[in-house]
Amino acid sequence: MKINAVITSCLCRFEPISSGMKNSDYVIIGGGLAGSHAAQAIRENDPDGSILLVSNENHLPYDRVPLSKNYLMGKMKSEVLYVKQPNFYADQKIELLVGSKATKLDPENHDVYIGNDIKIKYKKLLLATGGQARRLSIPGSDLKGVFYLRTIDDADEIIKVMQESKNVVIIGGGFIGCELASSFTKKNISSTIIELGPKILGRVFDQDTARWLDDYFARKGVKIMTNTTPTEIVGKKGKTSGVKLQSGQIIPADFLVIGIGIIPSTDLAKDAGLEVDNGIVVNQYLQTSNPDIYAASDVARFYSPVFRRYMRLEHYDLAVKQGRLAGENMTGKSKQFEELPYFFSFMFDVRIEAYGDMSKYNNVVTKGNPIENGGFTKFYLDDGVINAVMMVTRKENVEYIKQLIYSRKKINDPSILTKDEQKIGATT
Repeated sequence: MKINAVITSCLCRFEPISSGMKNSDYVIIGGGLAGSHAAQAIRENDPDGSILLVSNENHLPYDRVPLSKNYLMGKMKSEVLYVKQPNFYADQKIELLVGSKATKLDPENHDVYIGNDIKIKYKKLLLATGGQARRLSIPGSDLKGVFYLRTIDDADEIIKVMQESKNVVIIGGGFIGCELASSFTKKNISSTIIELGPKILGRVFDQDTARWLDDYFARKGVKIMTNTTPTEIVGKKGKTSGVKLQSGQIIPADFLVIGIGIIPSTDLAKDAGLEVDNGIVVNQYLQTSNPDIYAASDVARFYSPVFRRYMRLEHYDLAVKQGRLAGENMTGKSKQFEELPYFFSFMFDVRIEAYGDMSKYNNVVTKGNPIENGGFTKFYLDDGVINAVMMVTRKENVEYIKQLIYSRKKINDPSILTKDEQKIGATT
């Protein structure tokens, strides 16, 4: 089913918005995981309230996570990415406005403006605006054949160029860069990762794990260039042909993908006078500085009662759970967001899962001996308290791991973490 047909069939059941003013009990800005799950939670808790979901993309709400993996590999059709199929929104009386951008927010009067001529009056509003791909500003970055991966449309463009390419350069050695390198290599496209730092994923993991990943990717045939700065994208006849490094070396490439993170889309909130600080600041109920406006997922800098600090994360699980919680609280509930952060990633034969906050630790304990595709668990501790646990192609008792983190208890002998869980419990 073509995307345009999907959207048309979904919207035709609703009265179209053309210009002027419209009232809606609940307005959601953002057509990703958080926005869609918020709409579902609102309907479950308020059977009659009107819901309007606004997305600036010409797609139904969808999941971005598979874009760098199964979708890029051709193993997943676009319809499978959708959180719900068109009939769901129609049946639940959730109105969708796609291909439309929220341009102004007036919290005092409870108005949000769409484009230049639509004003929507709301009772409760959710900002699930996500983020935009961070752009690389070096000469040649506007050449044909330079891509970013953030949307279905981005992925479709990359898929087209993959068919006629033999080598690719990926700038950025974070999750998106590593996942892309895995997908390209599986498609027999020679891949080079250029990373400014000393290790791929070095900003996420401890140095031993990052070093192990470096070696693993090298064994899989990916060329890793760390401590490396690209200075220019070179090309011929308006199309990229490679990347020039600070050393003067040129790495040939049929195309480039830049994955250097995202910038949270906070302009709407900032211009409206909401508190913004590396994201839209929200409390444990996901309320912004205006109690009738909520924010969730990539764009939200939220307070965690578990870790007693603010954080902003970009994970699938967080988007789903924060979206649902925001939706529930918009209907009048007062639930705190107390979930542990959780993320996962697939790269070649490696599956990485992590629970907790990996940004703060001063000791790392390893359980298991790393093998070719993993087989180890890492405990990240701060002054003896477990802040996070990561599993690399290894199974653990997840509920027990979560219990260890939630307890916030100090472990006097961290080496006990290499033993079975009964022994750990006896010493905490």
